[in-house]
Amino acid sequence: MQPRAKGTEEVPAPRAPVADRRAALSGKLIPPELANATVPRSRLLTLLTHAVQRSPLTLLSGPAGSGKTTLATTWQRSRPAGSTVGWLTLDEYDDDPATFWTYVIEALAAAGVDMTGLARPVTGEILPPSVIPLLAMQVFAHSRPVVLVIDQADHLSTRSILAGLDLLLRNSGHRLHLVMCGRADPALPLHQYRLGGTISEIRAAQLAFTPEETRELFRAGGVPISPEVARGLCEQAEGWAVGLRLAVAPLKQGVDPGQLVTSLAHDDGSVAQYLFAEVLQDRPASLRRFLMRISVTAELEPELLSRLSGRPHSERILAGLARANAFVEASPGAQGGYHIHPLFREMLQAELDYSAPSELARLHRVCAAWYVEAGHATEGLRHAIAAEDWAFATNLIVDEMLVGSLLAGTGELGPHGLDGVPRALPGAEAAVVRASAAIAGRRTPAASDLDAAAAASADPANRPRLRAAAALTGVAANMGPDGPGGPLVAAAELIEELPGDSASRAVIAAARARIALGGDAPMADIVSTLRAADAAIASVGSARLGAPIHGSLALLEAYEGRLNRAEQLAGEAEAAGVARGTVEPDRSATVAAALAWVALDRWEVDAARDWLARARERSGGQEPPFTEPLLATLQSRLLRLRHENDLAETVLRVHREDRHLPRWVRGLVVTEAARTEFARGRIQAGLALLDEHDDGTGRSIVLRSTAGVLGGPEVAPPAGIRDTLHPAVAVEAAIVQACWHVQRGAVPLAVTELQRALELAGSETLRWPFFDAPPPARRLLRMHPQLQAPTAWLSPSAGPSAGQVAVRRRPSGAPRGEENPPVTQDLSERELEVLTQLAAMLSTAEIAATMFISVNTVRTHIRSILRKLSATRRNQAVRRARELGLI
Repeated sequence: MQPRAKGTEEVPAPRAPVADRRAALSGKLIPPELANATVPRSRLLTLLTHAVQRSPLTLLSGPAGSGKTTLATTWQRSRPAGSTVGWLTLDEYDDDPATFWTYVIEALAAAGVDMTGLARPVTGEILPPSVIPLLAMQVFAHSRPVVLVIDQADHLSTRSILAGLDLLLRNSGHRLHLVMCGRADPALPLHQYRLGGTISEIRAAQLAFTPEETRELFRAGGVPISPEVARGLCEQAEGWAVGLRLAVAPLKQGVDPGQLVTSLAHDDGSVAQYLFAEVLQDRPASLRRFLMRISVTAELEPELLSRLSGRPHSERILAGLARANAFVEASPGAQGGYHIHPLFREMLQAELDYSAPSELARLHRVCAAWYVEAGHATEGLRHAIAAEDWAFATNLIVDEMLVGSLLAGTGELGPHGLDGVPRALPGAEAAVVRASAAIAGRRTPAASDLDAAAAASADPANRPRLRAAAALTGVAANMGPDGPGGPLVAAAELIEELPGDSASRAVIAAARARIALGGDAPMADIVSTLRAADAAIASVGSARLGAPIHGSLALLEAYEGRLNRAEQLAGEAEAAGVARGTVEPDRSATVAAALAWVALDRWEVDAARDWLARARERSGGQEPPFTEPLLATLQSRLLRLRHENDLAETVLRVHREDRHLPRWVRGLVVTEAARTEFARGRIQAGLALLDEHDDGTGRSIVLRSTAGVLGGPEVAPPAGIRDTLHPAVAVEAAIVQACWHVQRGAVPLAVTELQRALELAGSETLRWPFFDAPPPARRLLRMHPQLQAPTAWLSPSAGPSAGQVAVRRRPSGAPRGEENPPVTQDLSERELEVLTQLAAMLSTAEIAATMFISVNTVRTHIRSILRKLSATRRNQAVRRARELGLI
C-alpha cells in the first residue's frame, strides 16, 4: 500500500462492521514482543514510573535502537494487574486524523475507559469537532488516571492531530498521562509544558547503557564478558542499545572481545547495515553527501563545518538532525559545535572511502590545516597522517616539538601511525620523524636517518626547533648506559631555549639517568640523578621512560637500605605492567631484582627466591647490561644463606673479573665477593678484593672492621659512621662496633650499639644485617635480656608470647588411624617456631640463622618435635601438625 500523493483524493472504503474494525486494530493496541535476553533495567523502570506519576506528558526521545520501545514495553508489562495502561503503535499510514483518533479511542477503551456512545471517526471524512471534547470528558469521568503509551510517535506530523492531543491533555483533568516514544520530539508546545512543569523527558543520555548493564546484557545473551571489555564496548557504542545487542552474535561466533572493542562497527556488518537502513537510506542525496563529508572528524565546530561542507551556516542542518535524534547531538565541549556518534561516523567514513577515496584524503587535509590553526597540533597531525600528507605531517611534528611526546610515549598518537613515512621522502624533518618513530616503537633506526639527524642538529643554519628535535632524537638513540654525553649536552641546551616542552625535558632527564648508571659517579650522585629523572618523568606521566628508571632507582634505594621507598617504587612499576596487561617475560627484570633485594633484606627468603626466578625469566630483552651482575649478587647471598660458599664464589667470579662494569655495580659485586671469602674463612682474600675497589660509600671500611672481628687485622670502625651513611651501612657499622666492644669486654656499650642498630633498622624492617652479623653480635642478640624485646620483630614467624602453647584438638571430621597416633606432649614455643620454619622448607642452617641459635640446637628441637608428634620424618611432622591445626 502506497501513501497517497498531495492533492489527490482517495475513494472512501466501505465502513466495516465495528467488530471487524476492532480485529484489524488489535495488533497496534498491544506492545511488541520483547527480544530474547532482554535485560530489565531497574533504574529506567523507576525513572519512567516517577515520570508518569509526576507529569501528564512524558517523552521517551532517542535515536533509532536506543531502547525506547523496549523500555516502554517492559514498563507496561511490569504494571500490576488491573492497571489502566493503553498502548498504541503507529506507522507512517496513521498520520490521518480519523485513523489516529480511532486508534486512540480503541486503546483507551482497552485500558478500561468507558467509550459508550462515542462514535468512531470514519476514514475519509472530516473529523467531527466534538470527538476530542467528548473523549476528554470520558477520560475525566473515569474513576482512575489512565496511561496511554504512543510508540513511534514521530510519525505524527499533521497539525490537527497534534493540536488535538494538546487539547486532550489540557482538558482531561490530569486523568490522562501520555507517554510518547519517538526518534524526534512531537510538534507540541513543549515550551509551555516545560514552563508549567507538566512534562518529563527521558532522552538518549538516560537511555544509554552503563558498563554494568552492558555486562548483564551480554550475560543474558550467553556470552559473559569481563568488566574491562564491557567498559570498552560501552564507551565505543556510547551506550547505544542496538549496537551492543548486535555485538552479542559475533562473540557467540568466536570473535575475540578485544578485537570487537577496537572497532565495533567492523563486526559482521550488522551495525553498519542497521545504521544505513534506519538513519541514512531515506535521507536526500544532498544530505547524505553532507554527512559523509563532515564524518572525517568527531567534533564539528561551525567554522570547520563550513570548510568541510562548503555550505555557510550548515550547522543549522546539524541542529535539525540533533532535534531528530539522528545520531548527531550538540557537543558540550564547544559552543555551537556538534558531535556525531562514533559508530555512525565510522559507517559514513566507510561510505565516503568507497565512493570517493580522493575526496576523503582532501577532507582530512582540510581538517589538518584547521586544527593546526586552532592550536590542536596532535589532532591536526592525526588528520595529516590519515591523508598521507607526509610532508605536512613531518614538518608539523618538528615545528610543534611533538618528537618529545613521541619518544616519551605521552602523546595521543603512537609511533605506529608514523610507520608510513616513505623512505624516499627527503629532508631532515622526515629523517628525524622516521628515526624517532623507530625508537618509540623499540626498533633500530636506519643509520642514514640518524646521520641526517646528527647533521641537522649541528647545522646552525637550521631553525631551532629542527635542531632541537634532531638532537633529542640522537639522545634517545644513544640512551643506553654507554651513550655519549655530547648529544645530550647539545640537546639540553637547545631544549632549554624552547619553553614548555616537558616531554622533551623528561627524555633528557632519562638519558642523564641512564648515562649516570653506566658511569663511575659516586652512588650518592647516581641516586640524586635518578630521583631528578623520576620526578621529571612523573610530571608528564611517561610509563615508557619511567619503568626502567623506577626499577633502577628502586634497586639503588634497596641497596642503601631504604626498603620502604624501594618497595614503593618497584611495586608501582610492577603494578603498571600488570595494569597494561604486559606478560611476565616482557616486564622489567630490574624491578623484579629490586623486589628480590627488598625481600631478602627483610628475611622473606621464599619471596626473594621467587622474585629472583622471575627476574631471570625476564632478563635478556631491553634490560640494562648491569642486570645480570646484580642477579648474580642476589644469587650469591642466597647461596651463602645455605652455607654453599664455594658455589656462591663461583657465581660471582665472572662478574668480579669484569673490569667494564660501572663503578657502583662493581662495588656491589666486590662487596658480596669479599663477604663470600670471609664466609669461606679466607679473610686475606676478602681484604685483597677490597683493596682493588672502594665503592666510596663506607662499606669497604665497615667490611674491613668486620674482617678484624673475624680474625683479620684489627680496624676500628670510624666514630660517627652510622650518622653519616645510608641505613644499610649505618646498621652494619653499629653491629660491627658492638662486636668491637664485646671483644674488649664492654658489653653495656655493645648492647647500646645494638639497640641503636635495631631502632634504625626497625623502621625499614631491615633484618639481613643481623642474620649476617659476626658471631659476637649474634650471641649477644640471642642471649642478653635487654635485647629480647627489641629483637622480637626480627623473626618473621614470631609466635605467641606464652611459654607453652597447648596443642589444639583435632579438627572435627579429621581421619583417625594408626598413621595419626595421639600427641604425647605439648610443643614448646621454640619448637612451634622451628616447626613453622620446617613447613617453609628451610634447611637446618637457615632455621638456625633465622632463630639466632646453633645448628645443633635446631637438631635437638627437631628430634623433640618428631617424638612429640609421633613422626619419623620432617615432612610427616609438618603434615601431622597441619592436621592438628598447629600451623
